[in-house]
Amino acid sequence: MAAKRLNTEDIDELLANYRAERRRLNFQLTRVREAIAELKAVRDGKPIPARSGAKPATTKTTRRKPGRRKKREIKDGGYRLNPWDLMVIELIRSKDRLLPKEDIMAHAHKWAAKNEPKMSSEEVEAKVTRTLQKLSGKRGELGTHRTGLRRGYHYGIKDWFFATSGKLKKAMFDKLVLS
Repeated sequence: MAAKRLNTEDIDELLANYRAERRRLNFQLTRVREAIAELKAVRDGKPIPARSGAKPATTKTTRRKPGRRKKREIKDGGYRLNPWDLMVIELIRSKDRLLPKEDIMAHAHKWAAKNEPKMSSEEVEAKVTRTLQKLSGKRGELGTHRTGLRRGYHYGIKDWFFATSGKLKKAMFDKLVLS
């Protein structure tokens, strides 16, 4: 009766499932028989028989535990800053005000003409963009403030911003100069 309701694909799938279940149960049965044999040997004071499917003792390789990897901790302030990072931080400190990306870019072109003369204008812009993202993001050296009057951020030293919210402190609003 069941054969009339099932097509050949369903029957093949059921057979595969039943065979897999049989293999699993046979494996379990073998383990139960070995456990019984060990318990009887312990009860009778005989040496414990070797397991049938046991592998010889070898050095076990360590594997990574399943799950998400832990975030790496940055020790001792992390990696050293490269010359581009230092140039941006020193520029903001020397001007002692929040600077938009345009001003940083103008200074970077002059700085690159002296220090990196072979770089094209596009490469300088890409380098400054990556530097600003790194310093204001994961590195945490710079803070960002959006005025809403113009596109983009104004970048400043992290001490000028609240640590919890990341917003510009009221006392530092005088460092915000809109041109």
